[in-house]
Amino acid sequence: MSEFIYLMKNGDLYKLGSTKNLEFEANKLKPGKIVASFRSTDSKSFQARLLRLYKRKRIPETNYFRLSEKEVEECKKHLVGKSNLPKKLSDEFQIGLNGSLLIAILTFLVSFFISKMFIFSLFLSIVFSSLPMWSLAILGSFGGYDLEDLDLFSTVSNRLKGFLIALSMASISYFLYTVFSFSFNSAN
Repeated sequence: MSEFIYLMKNGDLYKLGSTKNLEFEANKLKPGKIVASFRSTDSKSFQARLLRLYKRKRIPETNYFRLSEKEVEECKKHLVGKSNLPKKLSDEFQIGLNGSLLIAILTFLVSFFISKMFIFSLFLSIVFSSLPMWSLAILGSFGGYDLEDLDLFSTVSNRLKGFLIALSMASISYFLYTVFSFSFNSAN
Protein backbone atom coordinates (compact mmCIF):
# COMPACT_ATOMS: atom_id res chain seq x y z
CA MET A 1 0.00 0.00 0.00
CA SER A 2 1.39 3.39 -0.92
CA GLU A 3 1.79 6.27 1.50
CA PHE A 4 2.94 9.86 1.31
CA ILE A 5 6.14 11.01 2.97
CA TYR A 6 5.84 14.72 3.62
CA LEU A 7 7.72 17.75 4.90
CA MET A 8 5.52 20.17 6.81
CA LYS A 9 6.44 23.63 8.08
CA ASN A 10 4.95 24.84 11.35
CA GLY A 11 6.45 28.13 12.52
CA ASP A 12 10.23 27.71 12.47
CA LEU A 13 10.01 23.92 12.79
CA TYR A 14 9.68 21.25 10.12
CA LYS A 15 8.10 17.84 10.49
CA LEU A 16 8.92 14.73 8.46
CA GLY A 17 6.13 12.21 8.49
CA SER A 18 4.14 9.70 6.50
CA THR A 19 0.44 9.20 5.95
CA LYS A 20 -1.99 7.39 3.68
CA ASN A 21 -4.22 10.46 3.39
CA LEU A 22 -2.22 13.62 2.73
CA GLU A 23 -5.24 15.95 2.73
CA PHE A 24 -6.43 14.66 6.11
CA GLU A 25 -2.92 15.02 7.55
CA ALA A 26 -2.64 18.59 6.23
CA ASN A 27 -5.93 19.54 7.92
CA LYS A 28 -4.93 17.80 11.15
CA LEU A 29 -1.60 19.66 11.36
CA LYS A 30 -2.94 23.19 10.79
CA PRO A 31 -1.69 25.91 10.99
CA GLY A 32 1.25 23.99 9.53
CA LYS A 33 1.64 23.80 5.78
CA ILE A 34 2.89 20.83 3.74
CA VAL A 35 5.91 22.03 1.81
CA ALA A 36 6.66 18.88 -0.22
CA SER A 37 5.54 15.27 -0.43
CA PHE A 38 6.40 12.02 -2.17
CA ARG A 39 4.18 8.98 -2.74
CA SER A 40 5.92 5.65 -2.22
CA THR A 41 5.07 1.99 -1.86
CA ASP A 42 8.07 1.70 0.46
CA SER A 43 7.42 4.77 2.60
CA LYS A 44 8.85 3.48 5.90
CA SER A 45 12.36 2.85 4.57
CA PHE A 46 12.42 6.13 2.61
CA GLN A 47 11.18 8.05 5.66
CA ALA A 48 13.84 6.32 7.80
CA ARG A 49 16.54 7.46 5.35
CA LEU A 50 15.29 11.05 5.57
CA LEU A 51 15.02 10.94 9.37
CA ARG A 52 18.56 9.60 9.56
CA LEU A 53 19.82 12.22 7.11
CA TYR A 54 18.62 15.04 9.36
CA LYS A 55 18.97 13.34 12.75
CA ARG A 56 21.40 15.99 14.09
CA LYS A 57 18.70 18.62 13.54
CA ARG A 58 15.96 16.58 15.18
CA ILE A 59 14.20 17.75 18.31
CA PRO A 60 14.45 14.77 20.71
CA GLU A 61 11.48 12.38 20.93
CA THR A 62 9.66 14.05 17.98
CA ASN A 63 9.63 14.08 14.19
CA TYR A 64 10.25 17.84 14.27
CA PHE A 65 13.46 19.42 13.04
CA ARG A 66 15.18 22.79 13.03
CA LEU A 67 16.30 22.90 9.40
CA SER A 68 18.20 25.63 7.59
CA GLU A 69 16.86 26.93 4.28
CA LYS A 70 19.54 24.90 2.47
CA GLU A 71 18.45 21.72 4.26
CA VAL A 72 14.79 22.44 3.46
CA GLU A 73 15.64 22.79 -0.23
CA GLU A 74 17.68 19.57 -0.09
CA CYS A 75 14.79 17.74 1.58
CA LYS A 76 12.37 19.05 -1.05
CA LYS A 77 14.65 17.66 -3.78
CA HIS A 78 14.58 14.26 -2.09
CA LEU A 79 10.81 14.37 -1.85
CA VAL A 80 10.17 15.39 -5.45
CA GLY A 81 12.58 12.74 -6.74
CA LYS A 82 15.38 15.03 -7.90
CA SER A 83 18.10 13.42 -5.80
CA ASN A 84 19.99 10.14 -5.77
CA LEU A 85 18.77 9.12 -2.32
CA PRO A 86 17.49 5.52 -2.59
CA LYS A 87 13.71 5.47 -2.35
CA LYS A 88 13.02 1.72 -2.46
CA LEU A 89 14.61 -1.47 -1.17
CA SER A 90 15.37 -2.52 -4.75
CA ASP A 91 17.53 0.62 -5.02
CA GLU A 92 19.45 -0.65 -2.00
CA PHE A 93 20.07 -3.96 -3.74
CA GLN A 94 21.26 -2.15 -6.89
CA ILE A 95 23.78 -0.20 -4.79
CA GLY A 96 25.23 -3.52 -3.61
CA LEU A 97 25.49 -4.86 -7.14
CA ASN A 98 27.24 -1.69 -8.29
CA GLY A 99 29.64 -1.97 -5.35
CA SER A 100 30.36 -5.60 -6.24
CA LEU A 101 31.09 -4.64 -9.84
CA LEU A 102 33.44 -1.84 -8.79
CA ILE A 103 35.30 -4.13 -6.37
CA ALA A 104 35.58 -6.80 -9.09
CA ILE A 105 37.07 -4.38 -11.60
CA LEU A 106 39.57 -2.86 -9.16
CA THR A 107 40.64 -6.23 -7.77
CA PHE A 108 41.09 -7.67 -11.24
CA LEU A 109 43.19 -4.72 -12.44
CA VAL A 110 45.44 -4.70 -9.38
CA SER A 111 45.84 -8.48 -9.31
CA PHE A 112 46.51 -8.75 -13.04
CA PHE A 113 49.01 -5.89 -12.86
CA ILE A 114 50.90 -7.72 -10.07
CA SER A 115 50.61 -11.37 -11.14
CA LYS A 116 50.00 -11.23 -14.93
CA MET A 117 47.80 -14.33 -14.52
CA PHE A 118 44.37 -13.81 -16.07
CA ILE A 119 42.43 -16.70 -14.48
CA PHE A 120 43.92 -16.14 -11.02
CA SER A 121 43.07 -12.42 -11.25
CA LEU A 122 39.54 -13.27 -12.32
CA PHE A 123 39.22 -15.69 -9.38
CA LEU A 124 40.38 -13.04 -6.89
CA SER A 125 38.12 -10.36 -8.33
CA ILE A 126 35.04 -12.58 -8.04
CA VAL A 127 35.92 -13.63 -4.48
CA PHE A 128 36.33 -10.03 -3.31
CA SER A 129 33.33 -8.76 -5.26
CA SER A 130 31.09 -11.28 -3.49
CA LEU A 131 31.76 -9.61 -0.12
CA PRO A 132 28.95 -7.01 -0.40
CA MET A 133 26.50 -9.77 -1.27
CA TRP A 134 27.64 -11.89 1.70
CA SER A 135 27.21 -8.79 3.85
CA LEU A 136 23.66 -8.38 2.56
CA ALA A 137 22.84 -12.07 3.13
CA ILE A 138 24.27 -12.23 6.66
CA LEU A 139 23.69 -8.74 8.08
CA GLY A 140 20.66 -7.74 6.04
CA SER A 141 22.25 -4.54 4.75
CA PHE A 142 25.47 -3.05 3.45
CA GLY A 143 25.98 -0.99 6.59
CA GLY A 144 25.50 2.65 7.46
CA TYR A 145 22.14 2.20 9.15
CA ASP A 146 21.07 2.84 12.69
CA LEU A 147 20.08 -0.34 14.50
CA GLU A 148 16.47 0.80 14.93
CA ASP A 149 16.21 1.29 11.14
CA LEU A 150 17.77 -2.03 10.19
CA ASP A 151 14.56 -4.06 10.22
CA LEU A 152 13.19 -1.75 7.51
CA PHE A 153 15.98 -2.71 5.13
CA SER A 154 16.62 -6.29 6.17
CA THR A 155 13.96 -8.11 4.17
CA VAL A 156 13.96 -11.83 3.49
CA SER A 157 13.85 -11.27 -0.27
CA ASN A 158 16.89 -8.97 -0.24
CA ARG A 159 18.79 -11.40 2.00
CA LEU A 160 17.88 -14.33 -0.24
CA LYS A 161 18.96 -12.48 -3.40
CA GLY A 162 22.24 -11.55 -1.73
CA PHE A 163 22.82 -15.13 -0.58
CA LEU A 164 22.12 -16.62 -4.02
CA ILE A 165 24.36 -14.12 -5.79
CA ALA A 166 27.15 -14.58 -3.22
CA LEU A 167 26.87 -18.38 -3.48
CA SER A 168 26.98 -18.18 -7.28
CA MET A 169 30.04 -15.93 -7.17
CA ALA A 170 31.77 -18.23 -4.69
CA SER A 171 31.03 -21.25 -6.90
CA ILE A 172 32.37 -19.53 -10.00
CA SER A 173 35.49 -18.41 -8.17
CA TYR A 174 36.04 -21.96 -6.84
CA PHE A 175 35.73 -23.30 -10.39
CA LEU A 176 38.23 -20.71 -11.65
CA TYR A 177 40.61 -21.50 -8.81
CA THR A 178 40.39 -25.22 -9.67
CA VAL A 179 41.10 -24.48 -13.35
CA PHE A 180 43.98 -22.21 -12.36
CA SER A 181 45.46 -24.82 -10.01
CA PHE A 182 45.11 -27.57 -12.62
CA SER A 183 46.67 -25.49 -15.39
CA PHE A 184 49.43 -24.24 -13.06
CA ASN A 185 50.27 -27.78 -11.87
CA SER A 186 50.17 -29.14 -15.46
CA ALA A 187 52.63 -26.46 -16.58
CA ASN A 188 55.11 -27.53 -13.86
